[in-house]
Amino acid sequence: MQSQCLTSGVNRVFDFLVLWILPIGLLLLLSSLFYVENRNVMHRLYYSFFSMPTLLLLCLRPKEIQELLREPLIIAFLAFCIWAIMSVLWSPEPNRDSKFLKAPLQTFMLFAGCGVMLHYRNELFKPILFSAAIIALVVCIDSLIAFAKGFKPGLSMRMIGGLGALDNPLLSSHVFGFFCVYWLCICISTKNLQVFLFSMPALAIMTLAILATGSRMALAALTLSALWIAFVGRNYRAIITITTYMLGTISFLLFNPKIIAERGSSYRFELWGMTLQRIIDQPFIGHGYNSKLSLIINNTELMEPHSFILSVLYYVGIIGLIPWIFMLGWGLHKGLKEQTHPLFLLTSALLIYGIGAGLTEGGDILSRPKEHWFLLWIPLAMIAGLSIAKRRSSMLHMPAPSFL
Repeated sequence: MQSQCLTSGVNRVFDFLVLWILPIGLLLLLSSLFYVENRNVMHRLYYSFFSMPTLLLLCLRPKEIQELLREPLIIAFLAFCIWAIMSVLWSPEPNRDSKFLKAPLQTFMLFAGCGVMLHYRNELFKPILFSAAIIALVVCIDSLIAFAKGFKPGLSMRMIGGLGALDNPLLSSHVFGFFCVYWLCICISTKNLQVFLFSMPALAIMTLAILATGSRMALAALTLSALWIAFVGRNYRAIITITTYMLGTISFLLFNPKIIAERGSSYRFELWGMTLQRIIDQPFIGHGYNSKLSLIINNTELMEPHSFILSVLYYVGIIGLIPWIFMLGWGLHKGLKEQTHPLFLLTSALLIYGIGAGLTEGGDILSRPKEHWFLLWIPLAMIAGLSIAKRRSSMLHMPAPSFL
């Protein structure tokens, strides 16, 4: 009797966490940057409502770990993390404290949490994405209105966006682009006319927000995502919608070409050249996960090469690049393989956006939750979770609401 009561109590805790706390945590992760006062608050929300509950879930039901380890994407991520942690051994930096274990662990909890939640509560995944996208849309409307009121022609002004922790136009464009791809996928996949008529203006607003940030690579990444959606979707609506969208964006850029040309290369080529010189010193094993990268441009010290692939090569070398490339390739492979499912189309398009934006942006290969997570870790974790849910036949019972 006592054993049965204990088992019943464990199951109730497990159900409460996976059915209620994890969905709240995922929503906070996707939307909190728009309204919390700083990133530290976002970190605490993620740890309290997603990371720690996921760790507790795995402790309560260890068999879930076995299901996670059957997913190739998660195995590749663990291989990447293990090599990154090992690289601390040959890093020139003397600091080797436990903080370098926290970022990989917190990122793994994102993968694990998505895998568990999408198996047991997959019907909430679409409403969570929709709710976060609505929050992003409302904040962007408010930010665009404020930006338009203060805009002065002739000055190089860039919108930061949001009333919360967003404080850099380039980083803000990562988050705006994430939700811009979401609205674009809704335009392609929804069968509800009212939702389609709502999503088209939403897509236009999110695109205007990206244009206001002045981020050129975000526009290029959006173009890559649109081409990917057209290629994978392969239907007339996708072609017509994306063609209209791209023509509208090109027309705006032709009307205001300064967005593209006024800042030149932003020292990207100089940064990449300096980073490549450092990479050549230790191309195979890298300089170490906790090593310091210092790049001096015009008497200004920069700490990142503004390229994810160069960051991976610098810190963990070619050996670390192999599982990293595998993660990206496997995510895109799943998007192609499951092209008929709207959620796989969405998450693979988000990954394409992250890959495109990461060509000229990125520094930390493993970090606490921040804007860079929207480029890589969140799309990859969602793809892994969807793959696990499909393998466990959970997606057979997933309803199809009209907003995706």
